[in-house]
Amino acid sequence: MIILITGNRKGIGRYLSEHYLEKGYVVLGCSRSESDLQNKNYQHYLVDVSKEKDIKKMIFAVKKEFGKIDVLVNNAGIASMNLLLLTPTSIARKVMETNYFGTLVMCREFSRLMRKSNNGRIINFTTVA
Repeated sequence: MIILITGNRKGIGRYLSEHYLEKGYVVLGCSRSESDLQNKNYQHYLVDVSKEKDIKKMIFAVKKEFGKIDVLVNNAGIASMNLLLLTPTSIARKVMETNYFGTLVMCREFSRLMRKSNNGRIINFTTVA
């Protein structure tokens, strides 16, 4: 089984990556920064999910190397910890680009690769814990 987890450099994404690697699955991870996760079944991609070109570059690489994925876990997210009245529009737009549009593009693009899996699943998290 091939599992792709976004935002997996730390936090919940990191924990899920380690968990599935321990179970023997192939884990593909992506984040805006390099990961120090080392495992023969792990492949990391530098991707900012708010940038569609980054996602399309990753899907090309994944398709070439693996041909499909079975599970997509959309975990990448950012937050502004400001009060709404103090949050600049530019920050709100960046949050939406990452949390909403990043998830939308990941689902749209990777669902095409998931058609090759008889049991493809998409899991979306809505936390930045």
